[in-house]
Amino acid sequence: MNILDAHVKDIKELGFTVLRNAVSKDEVSEILNFIRNFEYAPNELMSIKKFGMRLNNYADNVYNVVTKRPDYLNYFIEGLVGDVLRHFLNDEYYKSIPAELPNYIIRSMLARSSKEEMPYHIDSFIPYGGDYVSVMQASIFLEKSDRLRGCTTVIPRSHLSAKYAPQEQAAPEYVECEAGDVAIWDSRLWHATARNQTDNTRWALIGTFCRWYIKQGFDYPKAISDEIFKNLSVQSKIVLGYASTVPFNEFEKTEIKGSLEQLNLIKK
Repeated sequence: MNILDAHVKDIKELGFTVLRNAVSKDEVSEILNFIRNFEYAPNELMSIKKFGMRLNNYADNVYNVVTKRPDYLNYFIEGLVGDVLRHFLNDEYYKSIPAELPNYIIRSMLARSSKEEMPYHIDSFIPYGGDYVSVMQASIFLEKSDRLRGCTTVIPRSHLSAKYAPQEQAAPEYVECEAGDVAIWDSRLWHATARNQTDNTRWALIGTFCRWYIKQGFDYPKAISDEIFKNLSVQSKIVLGYASTVPFNEFEKTEIKGSLEQLNLIKK
């Protein structure tokens, strides 16, 4: 069994897997430096807190990272991480994009450092059974993540329960990771974070990805500037949603599922 098949097997059976040493120390250091030095203006913080979601209040967060650093998307669409996400999220019937490219899209990307205990939840929105995966998350750990620092906890095989996550869990598994490890999980998996019992931060860069027809967390095709768009790879444009934008009317296109030719028609 090759390494990709082993990770696919773990996700199918357990709901999650961990890729050890998937991101180099230098790359981790660069990402962490950006996150630590990023600051919202006071009025921006007020707006974020006013409309903040319940599950985001248990940690320090930098939201919408991909619009600030679109190059970070490469960590999720290239290499073994990209192979895993394509295996589960690519639509085999999306024939207008070559099969070797991703046709899944990003729902969101944020950086998070755990503080308080986060309750158990799923991020697929809909609990359902079966082998079909609609949403996945990949977390690049930028610092040590263990029980004391409030690491992610999961309930193995709960992704097949077809139920929302109850809060009382008798035997959670602690997903302890080192900087540079990447955890990937089926978003139906019941997961949470433990309370950070230290004064240390526990930053991770978390990307949520979904099938091409699922609503994104932000309107990335509009949010990305023309200047940034010019430097994006074909893969990045697809994953940001440019190939599957909702048409304004039938004269723009007659279905949501678009082709590679559409990518450079979006920004003029």
